[in-house]
Amino acid sequence: MCRKKRYPTRLPTASVVICFYNEEFNALFRTVSSVMTLTPHHILEEIILVDDMSEYDDLKEKLDHHLEIFRGKIKLIRNTKREGLIRARLIGASRASGDVLVFLDSHCEVNKVWLEPLLYAISKDRKMVVCPLIDVIDYLTLDYQPSPVVRGAFNWNLQFKWDNVFSYEMDGPEGPTRPIRSPVMAGGIFAIKRHYFNELGQYDKDMNFWGGENLELSLRIWMCGGQLFILPCSRVGHINKLHIWNEPGVTEATIYNNLRLVHVWLDKYKEEFFLRRPSLRAIPYGNISERIELRKRLGCKSFQWYLDTIFPELEPSKRSHLKKNKSSSLIKG
Repeated sequence: MCRKKRYPTRLPTASVVICFYNEEFNALFRTVSSVMTLTPHHILEEIILVDDMSEYDDLKEKLDHHLEIFRGKIKLIRNTKREGLIRARLIGASRASGDVLVFLDSHCEVNKVWLEPLLYAISKDRKMVVCPLIDVIDYLTLDYQPSPVVRGAFNWNLQFKWDNVFSYEMDGPEGPTRPIRSPVMAGGIFAIKRHYFNELGQYDKDMNFWGGENLELSLRIWMCGGQLFILPCSRVGHINKLHIWNEPGVTEATIYNNLRLVHVWLDKYKEEFFLRRPSLRAIPYGNISERIELRKRLGCKSFQWYLDTIFPELEPSKRSHLKKNKSSSLIKG
């Protein structure tokens, strides 16, 4: 059914932002080559590569040499200090000139007609944030394996997980090609109108390295007037690198970032998080006054609204007094 879909010739232009740190050369070059080969050039404004202080030799002169064949479409930014993925993406986004920002990880392979569905959805609604369906590329064999239609979810530990899609969501004339409403995004791969990204407060620049930023942005999109969908007709393969959690500082950064999210966005439901992670109550999480002010300025809804409207499957614990409060508020409503 996806093959039968047709998209307008005139679509917004895209700046594709890819950040990398000590990425395997072939994985990075495969990512860039697939974007250049499978994207119509009239909608591809540029690819912005952000090197976050990589140490590997083949990511220096060798990379420069190989990128020459794509001259005119590639901007290569080399950070002078290690920023981490979140701030590296902000650096890349600040140099973009396309209508839409498309963030990709540095170990991907885009599929045929991957970008048109994303840009078309955004052209119809500027507050629509869209993700492709993420297929799996095997880490050892590099085989490309299609994924079923799923949506993003998370638990009270703020751990991301894939969730089944309700069958009624695939009813209707579009069937399994219908856009899927997703409570959260997986992380590295999504498209957003560039001006809307800025209006919405970009990423929290005081988060470190990576971890939790996908949940924080997803909550902000839904609670502050936007929408987040997965588009089954856009597919991008992704190499799952399980070993990256061993990178020094990642676990600490994820805790720090999650605490910032919890204190800005979860309202009284932060107790659900601390019920499961009591040792984190006293951990410092920096100054969040700017993010609280952003939430006020954007006129965002409550986390209760998010639970009731977007993700009712995330139920409060039976041990928590919040369950009672939720039921009573639902009865009153």
